[in-house]
Amino acid sequence: MMFPDNLQLRKVRWMNSDELTERIKAYRNEKADSDWYGSLRTDEKINSLVQNPASAFHPAIYELIRKYLPDLKGKRILLPSSGDNHAAFAFALLGGHVTSSDISERQLENASEIAKKLDLDIEFVCEDTMKLSDIPDDTYDLVYTSNGTLTWINGIDSMFQNVTRVLKKDGYLVVYDMHPFNRPFSNVAWKEPEIIKSYHDVFPDLHWRMEDIINSQIKAGLNICELAELPAIDASFWFTYDELKEKSPEELEGINDWKNNPMAALPAWMALISKKVLSS
Repeated sequence: MMFPDNLQLRKVRWMNSDELTERIKAYRNEKADSDWYGSLRTDEKINSLVQNPASAFHPAIYELIRKYLPDLKGKRILLPSSGDNHAAFAFALLGGHVTSSDISERQLENASEIAKKLDLDIEFVCEDTMKLSDIPDDTYDLVYTSNGTLTWINGIDSMFQNVTRVLKKDGYLVVYDMHPFNRPFSNVAWKEPEIIKSYHDVFPDLHWRMEDIINSQIKAGLNICELAELPAIDASFWFTYDELKEKSPEELEGINDWKNNPMAALPAWMALISKKVLSS
């Protein structure tokens, strides 16, 4: 992943935090209008989501959410680093009162246009996920962070402390992201796993380990309820949007079977469900 002006994530530990945040914001604003994000905003994609809101989630994640929050109607739900906002639309379609927060104003502008077309009452707030400065305390029944959020977080303790702050007592946090066990490997489909870094090298690439994620949540006052380690469900885990456009169905057949694709023997995704049991 590259920032504008070829600034790499590996420089994060030598940068002022505010400067890093501004660089990330500029990068995320630029990418908000990329072909990839545009492909997620087509009428076809959005209509499919309206017909089946659960399609916004990995099937196992959706089951876990409904396990801990069987009825989403009327629930206050916050999505920090909301990105493409498919999950925000889905939660709103399922009856939740949704706040979508992202560091990219452009992402929120694009999502707001779709929400208006669908007549969805979603609050959009431009916020740094590590601070959530304008998000009120003890407000949300559920905070949900989706794939890619942790890649941009250089202050994981600050993130979880503020998530805890904005949750109601007995509110839940669901963190869904790439499984850290994948990070040391090249992640090239169809090939044997090739180690490219140590699992313990958190920097330079903001590769948080399971211990970092879990211990940070415990320090923030969250009780771990359940951990899920999940396989990939489609070829988008293995290829970029541009690469997938060049692939035929035959080329992708069996890609999530480890007997065909050795890398698929590793868990692709992880989900961590936690609960706030004490008021802040």
